[in-house]
Amino acid sequence: MTQQLPHPDDLSDEELAEQAQAWRRLALRGDRSARAPAHAYETALRERTRASVAAELIASASAAPAPKRPWWRRLWPLSAEQRVTS
Repeated sequence: MTQQLPHPDDLSDEELAEQAQAWRRLALRGDRSARAPAHAYETALRERTRASVAAELIASASAAPAPKRPWWRRLWPLSAEQRVTS
């Protein structure tokens, strides 16, 4: 009887990484039946990592500070007429 593999969605990030490493190790030792599970767990892990990194980038982009003024503005400040905006 074959053992059912846990679905990647049912595993935590750490458990998923452990499963991916264990199956890849078996596949590298020559176990042909370990290739598919190793690939599936590694793919799920990459997708999770991509999603979390993208969320962090979006959060940091929305909280980005205002751009600094150009370095040359210290040498040539704006005149009073240029500061007035319409």
